[in-house]
Formats: sequence, C-alpha cells, structure tokens
Amino acid sequence: MPLHWFGPPRNTLEVPVDLAGRARGARAGTAHGGTEVKGKDLLLALEEAVFRRDSASLESLLAGLDGSDVRPSEAIRALAKGMDRVRGRLRDREISIPEFLLSIDVFRQGLRRIAGDPCQEEPGEDRETRTVVIGVVEGDTHDMGKNIVAAVLEASGYRVVDVGRDVPRDVFLSALKETKASILALSTMMSTPLENMREVIQWTRRLYPDVKILVGGAPLDERVAAALGADGYAESAVTAPEEASRLVGKTRRAAKAAPVPKAG
Repeated sequence: MPLHWFGPPRNTLEVPVDLAGRARGARAGTAHGGTEVKGKDLLLALEEAVFRRDSASLESLLAGLDGSDVRPSEAIRALAKGMDRVRGRLRDREISIPEFLLSIDVFRQGLRRIAGDPCQEEPGEDRETRTVVIGVVEGDTHDMGKNIVAAVLEASGYRVVDVGRDVPRDVFLSALKETKASILALSTMMSTPLENMREVIQWTRRLYPDVKILVGGAPLDERVAAALGADGYAESAVTAPEEASRLVGKTRRAAKAAPVPKAG
C-alpha cells in the first residue's frame, strides 16, 4: 500500500450544504426554507452526508426518515452513492486513507440505523455471491491492510466475514462452509507465510471449487498470485472492490451457463 496515502488530509468540502436544515425540515414535513420535502431531497442529503463525513447531519437525516416516504432500500442506495463518490476521490488520490476511513464510519452509522446489516442485496440477488471471507494467513499478524480492504468491501455492498489475522487453514475452510461465501480474500505482508497461503488455496480448490480466491499484500503481484493459484490480485484497497466485482461476475456467468438437470 503506497505510504503517501497516509499523508495530510486535503480539503474536499468545496460547497457548504445545510444538511441539518434539510433534516429538520424532513421531520416537520417541510424542507429548509418552508418548501415540502420530497424523497429525492432527503436522498441527496443522505448521499452528501456520507460524502462529506458529516456524522451529526446524517444522524438528523436518519431521524427524519421515520416520517418520510423514503424506503429503507432507497436510503441505503443513497448512502452507497455517497461512498462511491468517496472511493472515487481515494482512487484519484484526492483524499487520504484516514479521511476515507472516517467516511466508512459515517457510512456504517447509516447502515446500522437503517437496516443493521451492511449487505443489502437487490431483489433476486443471491446473498452468497456478495459474501467474502477475509483474513491474514497463518504466520502473519499484520492486519492493517486487511482491515482497510474489509472496510472498503463492506462499504461497497459486500457481506464481509473477517476471520482475523494469523489464521490457520482450517479456520478459513470452516468459514467458507458456514457462510457459503463466493469469494475468499487472503492477505499477508510477509513472504514467509506464502506457502501457508498456497496451502489454503489448494485446500479451497479441493473442497470448494466454485469459490473465487482473491489475494493481496506486500510480497504479491499478479505473477505471484497466479503462481499460487489465485483467481485475482488486488494491488490495494482501492482496487479490491473492482476485482471482487469481476470475480462475482465470473461466478454468476458460470452459474447461468451450468446445465439444468433433467427431471426424472
């Protein structure tokens, strides 16, 4: 992970927005200035609160949801849009990792109030295809990078099952069995545990051949990831959601292409 991502925060709040005023109006049935609050205004305000890391305004806006015509699924999508905008700024190096983590905290605050579950699938979407088991392989206790990737994946709409650091092979395999996850994300910041990573990958292939395996960490690149048998490599937390989406797409295409058993 590039160290300069931890540099000083940059100013990203170019346009002041009176989100709290909108929230007060939402509770009273009118927007700031006396006009009637429409669902779109409240959704835009939720999106802005996440984008601007405004926890206080978000709390007021969430209180205003109770008497509004906004559905929970719409509110969650608004929060996700704000997070997508934040991810774009991180990708373009316009904000730092600490700023990004603050945005994730605000995003999670909203999710907890609305639904209590960070993974809200669209109707008809298979929950397991959006589930990721993530952990640092046995022999490595460095978990900052893993924690950031887990938070980014969660903020991108995945259900993330974090099994921790210095994780033995069997713990990963048990988690895959229990959750029926479609993606296993493995990380290490050291070269010595790479053989342990290879072993986890090999056993996953044997027991759960449909699971896609995503790896990342300092000693890895695309070539090493392929040599270990992984399906994908995430260079950083910024690229992890995109790579996970690519792997989910593969899983769905494979499921659609699978022959349907004939009755009788």
